[in-house]
Amino acid sequence: MFAIIISEKGGAERRESFDKNEINVGRVQGNDLMLPKGNVSKHHARLLYRDGRFIVTDLKSTNGTYVNGRKIAQATIVREGDKIYIGDFVLRLDSGAQSIDEPSNSPPTGDDGRSLQRTGPSGPTNPPLPEATQGPMRAINVPGMPPLPPDAAFPAGPPQPEPSHYPLERDPDDSGADTGEKNAGSQSPAQAPGSPPAPRGVQVPAPPRIPTAISPGGAPAAAGRASVPTPARRPSAPPQAVQARGAPAAASSGGDVASARQSSSRQPPRETAAMAARRLALVTLVDRIAEATDLSPLRASLVVDEQTAARLDRAVREQASAMVNEGEAPEGTDVEQLMRDAIRELVGLGPIGMLLEEEDVTEIQCLRHDNLLVTRAGQASPGDASFTSEEAFSRIIGRLALQAGEPVRQGEFVIERRLPRGAHMIAFLPPASAAHALLIRKRRRLNMSLEDFVRLGGLSRAMATFLENCMAARANILMCGANEQAVGAYLAALASACGPGDRVAILQEIDEIAVPHAHVVSIALADTDRQGEEAVRAAVKVRADRLVVASLSGKVGAATLEAVADGAEGVLAASTAPSLRQGLSRLVAQTLLARPGMSVEAARECVGESFDIAMEVAPLSDGRHRVIRLAELGGADAKGVVVRDLFTAGEGDGAFVASGVVPRVVGEFAQRGVKVDPNLFKRSVGR
Repeated sequence: MFAIIISEKGGAERRESFDKNEINVGRVQGNDLMLPKGNVSKHHARLLYRDGRFIVTDLKSTNGTYVNGRKIAQATIVREGDKIYIGDFVLRLDSGAQSIDEPSNSPPTGDDGRSLQRTGPSGPTNPPLPEATQGPMRAINVPGMPPLPPDAAFPAGPPQPEPSHYPLERDPDDSGADTGEKNAGSQSPAQAPGSPPAPRGVQVPAPPRIPTAISPGGAPAAAGRASVPTPARRPSAPPQAVQARGAPAAASSGGDVASARQSSSRQPPRETAAMAARRLALVTLVDRIAEATDLSPLRASLVVDEQTAARLDRAVREQASAMVNEGEAPEGTDVEQLMRDAIRELVGLGPIGMLLEEEDVTEIQCLRHDNLLVTRAGQASPGDASFTSEEAFSRIIGRLALQAGEPVRQGEFVIERRLPRGAHMIAFLPPASAAHALLIRKRRRLNMSLEDFVRLGGLSRAMATFLENCMAARANILMCGANEQAVGAYLAALASACGPGDRVAILQEIDEIAVPHAHVVSIALADTDRQGEEAVRAAVKVRADRLVVASLSGKVGAATLEAVADGAEGVLAASTAPSLRQGLSRLVAQTLLARPGMSVEAARECVGESFDIAMEVAPLSDGRHRVIRLAELGGADAKGVVVRDLFTAGEGDGAFVASGVVPRVVGEFAQRGVKVDPNLFKRSVGR
C-alpha cells in the first residue's frame, strides 16, 4: 500500500492511498487517480510500485510528464520525495515507511552556509542563488550516514524553472477545450533565465544538462537510461532478497564448493537496472495483450490448445510492435526476447521452464510473483525474468502440478509434487500464505569424495583415513547437521568410499547420491511415515552390503534402528539437527513415538549401540560447512547416549585436534581384518 500527495497550483494539498501496485493517472473517469484539468490528458501517465520502487511512464500525453523538472521520454524510476509534474498538479509518492534516505528536518546548506532547499508549488520557493554562488553544487552528507561518493555532484548550471509554470496546452481530445489555446506570457520549460522568449507554438530545445546520475546499483548510470539525479540524497538500493539461512556452500558437488570457498561473505542478490526494465516491459506487454484479446481460455483450462496458442502468438507480436512504435518499450529492450518471455508465461511455464532445463541451476525460489531467485554454484541471484502478476504465477504453479501428474485439488493450499527429472516442488497458495510462493529443488549429483573435503578443509587427513577404515570394516555411521544439503554432501562422500562391487541400497527423497563403482538400488523415501517405514523394510529385504538412509525423520529412524538390531551392517544415516547432542535426543524421541511402551532408557541404549561413529557438520562464517566433531558412541547412561570425542575442530577455520582417545571399535576392526594405525588418535593438531 502506498500514498500519493497531490498539490494543485493555487489549490490545497491532498493525500490519496492505493492498495494496488499499478495505477493510471488521467483526466477522465476510469483512471485510478483522476486529475480534472484541461492540461491533463485523458490517459496521461502510469505509476507502478514494484520491489519498493516507483516507476512512472508517460502515456503519450499532450503536455508530457516531468520528474524533478525534466521531461521523461521512457519509463523512469522515482524515489520518495521526488516531484512528478502532470499539468497543474505536483505528485509526491509515499510508500508508508520513512526512508533512511530522507535528510534531516533542517534545510541543507552549501559550503558557504546558504540554503539549497527548494519547495514545490505548495510552498514558498527559494529565490535563485546569486551568481557568486552558482558554481558546482555538492551533495550534502547527512550526519550519521555514510558519506556520498565524490562523483555524486552536479556540474555548474542555471537553476531549472519549476515545471508548474510551464506553458501547458489543453488536451486535443477534450471537446470543451481550444486546442490552440496556451497560457500566454508563461516561460518555456527549456528557456533559460534571461533569454528572450520563444515565439508562440515553437518548442525550444532544452540546454545540455548532464548531471552525474547514480544508478540503483551504485554505479554511474549509462547515457539514456531512465534515472533520476538527486544531489542531496543517497541512491536507494533495490530490496534485497535474503538468501535462505544456512544455504550450503560446501554442500554442492564439484566446483560448487571451490567457488563457495572463495566467497568470504554472503552478499544479498540485487536486481540490476536492466532486469527491472525487462520486467517492466514484460508487464506492459502482457497488459496490452489482456486488453486486446480474450484471455478467458487461460483461466478455464491450464492446457492451451493449438488454436489458442496461435491466437496468443499473433497478439504478442502485434502488441510488441505497437509498444515499439508508441515508445512504450524501455530503451535497449530486446523485443524478440520480450515476445518469447510473454509467450512462455501465457502458454508455458514462464521463466521456470528454462531454469528446469539448465544443468547448473540447483534451486529456484519465488516468494513473490515479481521476485525470482535462482541458485547456481551455491550462490543465489535474481532471475533474468519473473512473472507479471499473481494470476500468471498461480497459473504456472497449476501447470507444474499438472506436469507432475497430480493436478491441484480443490481446497489444497500446500502443494508438494515430484516433477519430471527428479525435481522436488513445494508451493503455497492463499490463504495458507499471503501470496503465492514456490520453491523447486532440483536433483543434484553429489559426487564429492573424502579426499575433496580434505583439500577444502572440511576434515583432516587423519579423520579421512579413520573414516575410510570405518567403511572398510562396515561400521555404522551417524551424521548430524542443521543443513540438509551439507549433510547430504558428506553422506555422499562416505558412500563413495564403498568397495567396488558392493551392493548399496540408498533411501533418499531425491535421487542425488550416486556410487558409480557399486551396484546401487535407489528407493524413494515417501512423504508419509508409514510409507517411509515400509521403504526401510523393503531395503533390508534386498540384503544389500550397505544401507544409506538420507533422512532419519519420523518412523524411518525407528525402522533403521530395527534393521541394525536385525543384523544390518555398513549403515550410513543422516539426521537433520543443529548439533549431535540434539540429533541423538531427536532420534531417541522418534523411537519412543514410533514404539509406544518402550522406556526412555531402552531407547537411549538402542540409539547408542546401533551406531559406532557419529559426525557433526556445522557452517563457518563464509558459508562453508566442515566436520566439527567426530565421536564414538558407547551405549547410554543416566544422562543420555554416551559420546566420546575422537577429533574436534578449532574455532573458525582452525586446525583439527585429536583427543587422544583410541576408540573401542579399533579392536573390532582388527577382528574383521582392518588394521587402524593408533597414531591417528595421538593428541596432536593436524590439518
